[in-house]
Amino acid sequence: MPKTADIIGFQEYTLNPNTRKVYECHLALLFKWLNGRPLTDQSLADYLEYLYKAGRSPGKAEGVKSAVGWWAINEECSNPCGKRVQAAIANFKRWGFNRGWGQADGLVWEMVDKVCSLAIEEKTIYGYRDAALFAVKSDALLRVGEASAAEVGHLDFGTQTLKIPRSKTDQEGKGAEQWLRDKTLEHVRRWLGKAKITDGPLFRPIHKDNLRVMKRPLGVHAIRKIIKQRCKNAGFEGRFVGHSFRVGSAISLAVRGASDVQMQIIGRWNTPGMPAHYAKK
Repeated sequence: MPKTADIIGFQEYTLNPNTRKVYECHLALLFKWLNGRPLTDQSLADYLEYLYKAGRSPGKAEGVKSAVGWWAINEECSNPCGKRVQAAIANFKRWGFNRGWGQADGLVWEMVDKVCSLAIEEKTIYGYRDAALFAVKSDALLRVGEASAAEVGHLDFGTQTLKIPRSKTDQEGKGAEQWLRDKTLEHVRRWLGKAKITDGPLFRPIHKDNLRVMKRPLGVHAIRKIIKQRCKNAGFEGRFVGHSFRVGSAISLAVRGASDVQMQIIGRWNTPGMPAHYAKK
């Protein structure tokens, strides 16, 4: 396994930690398959053909290609991706276009409000937390990792904003501030009050035996499970994941007349193409 499996040095090309984990997983499987053979344009194209025959999606192939590009930079060698890899990727997309999970179903604002109402009606500490989680993720178009990293100190109730110090598209930490609705702030205040939280992580696990609110942040896997369960409880059918809030908010904004550029700014996308793709329906 190349040195990218070790701790990345300051002078090396770094990534978002989650992206790095994905890349390292791709590389581990690739080098295991190569079994000592050199990584070349031909051998990588052969690996992509192997993935296609194994039923993998085009997104998987693109991920491997990106991981190899990252590996080449850190290994200070030429990128092996050449004409054969490009052809393999193109054919992967052409013949395997219907593979994979596809786009997540969107949680539009009305759906989020329904989930929040049902959660509050439970009058449980779980319900108060989940209502605040759904409302904040929807308003601020948070990614799962951003929701997990949110802290009470990031909230400004005066300006009705949540600060996001760093994100997937903001590796330099310039930060962003996302506006929250009055109703969302009500959910947040209720959760903080019931949980007796004054600082630290905004969303936290709850001990199932004594209902004690823990001090550590709610993990990304736990957030994904909450999303699936709450959507199921609300009677929603579809594939609802952490990204469903960004998809749904893009749709809600488009329905209300927001332009592609406005959606791009609100959702902190690099280009207006992605929110336009989400909202095209």
